[in-house]
Amino acid sequence: MRFYLSSGLRLTSCTAVLIAANVVTSQPLGDHEGVFSLEIPKAAFGASIEHDSSFASFSFEPAFWVEFFGNSTSPNKLAFNLLNLIVAHGGQPMIRPGGITMDSMIFDASAGDPARTTNPKGGVYRTTVGPAYYQSWSNFPEGIRFISTLNFGNDSLDIARDLAVASVKYASNDSITAFELGNEPTNYPSSRWKNSTEAYVQQWKNWTAQIDAAVNMALGAVAATEFGSERWWASSATTDQTGLEVLPNALIPAGIDSRNQVADYSIHSYPFSTCDPTRAVLATTQNILNQTALAQYADEDIYPSAKAALDAGNRWIIGEFNSISCSGNPNVSDTFAQALWVIQSELIYAVRNASAVYLHQGAALVFQSSQQVNSAGQNGSPGYSTYDMFYPQDSEKRGPARVLPSFASQLFMAEAFAIPDTRVRQLETPSGIDKDYFAAYAFYVHDKLNKLAIVNSKPYYANSTSDFTVTLHISRYGHLKKGTRAWLKRLSAPYVNEGNANKTTWAGQSFFDGHETGDLLVETIGRDGLVRVRGSEAVLIFFDKRDANMGAC
Repeated sequence: MRFYLSSGLRLTSCTAVLIAANVVTSQPLGDHEGVFSLEIPKAAFGASIEHDSSFASFSFEPAFWVEFFGNSTSPNKLAFNLLNLIVAHGGQPMIRPGGITMDSMIFDASAGDPARTTNPKGGVYRTTVGPAYYQSWSNFPEGIRFISTLNFGNDSLDIARDLAVASVKYASNDSITAFELGNEPTNYPSSRWKNSTEAYVQQWKNWTAQIDAAVNMALGAVAATEFGSERWWASSATTDQTGLEVLPNALIPAGIDSRNQVADYSIHSYPFSTCDPTRAVLATTQNILNQTALAQYADEDIYPSAKAALDAGNRWIIGEFNSISCSGNPNVSDTFAQALWVIQSELIYAVRNASAVYLHQGAALVFQSSQQVNSAGQNGSPGYSTYDMFYPQDSEKRGPARVLPSFASQLFMAEAFAIPDTRVRQLETPSGIDKDYFAAYAFYVHDKLNKLAIVNSKPYYANSTSDFTVTLHISRYGHLKKGTRAWLKRLSAPYVNEGNANKTTWAGQSFFDGHETGDLLVETIGRDGLVRVRGSEAVLIFFDKRDANMGAC
């Protein structure tokens, strides 16, 4: 049974939405041959830490701030339409204006909007920000907060301190949740600390102490106390093997938090890359959707340091991540495959107790690699990253401003973690289903099953000989008792390589221009408890009708 609601209809009560919708009877699923049973624990024992609606957050390259968000007086309507949609669907993302270009950023009190200093090929030497940069943060939806990112790359305490003080002076009250000193120090010149973890820690602690003192003076005693002392992200390192060891499992024994300054340990995650030809050939749709490989990367490259943070009593986060470093891979990360990858990856980190994940957005940075697949546009104009969830402006390189298929995954994640204190656990893949391309997760609120997420990432193309549909039985463990029901929202596109956001739908609606198009489609799961998920689809199942209404008004 399916419920439809016209996108043009707005009711005064969200709880009335499904009642008011038209009812359409779906086709019967037939007998139970070829049906797989999911074992779903009723209680949350063994599930993750409690997550909130800021779990799925964002990182934006600050050099392209104006392109993505406009300025304090002329905001980018497309960007804010999309953010407002995420909030309407239950998300409350935090924003990190971070990445490589934060390490050449300076504050100039006489400057206007953020401005890049580049070479003709688009190489960014400097990003200069003035008060208007921080004032533009007030354009964001209520409740969205920011990481104040500081330049460590230029090795100037004055530059870093001035950025921090300016952020608390010009940004709106309570909009800053933490500071971050430097981006990926693993990529700094080896001469900086001569590959000494202790030398890095000594400079980091010296600078953060002096910056704290300056910020406290700017805030005043009361506000400084309310801000608290644990206000820093630490590490912000990649998992690449370099001479400098600054991941949490190296920093913590070296005493990085001896002054109790660290709020979060940040780790950057990019399982694939187009920074050079050798790695680029591996950045395929088939590979980025392999659940087994993604989990293995998380367990081997990320989790040892994450566990060190947890063992020390701290939070850990993925402070920057995306599917394919060096701005993605055309025809892979700009297709529906990226939407499935986002859900897979964010849930992998959720069950491993990350407190937040910051999906990175930006444009090709020509200083990253001389061998990379991506480049800037003509005359150094932005060549937006193909892993972005939208292209914010018309560009020579990427064409018209538009939403990409992966945006719909943000609505999936917003609804998945819309309820405070949600815990999540991965379920066992039933025998007979391809574990490389299937994952299921149970969500609990107050120790009670609240939702299920099922991702069938088997790549489905127009010429596939099967649609790889998996039929699952979810009722035999007592969740669908007599007189109760469940509701389902589906993330879908015609094929895994679909590049048109008009053809990518979340619960029957597309979001090409930042507005809902089409009728809201919420499917009702019958008392037989059968659920079908086609290859290259994901579904979110709700056990409370009110939760299934999210985003409908």
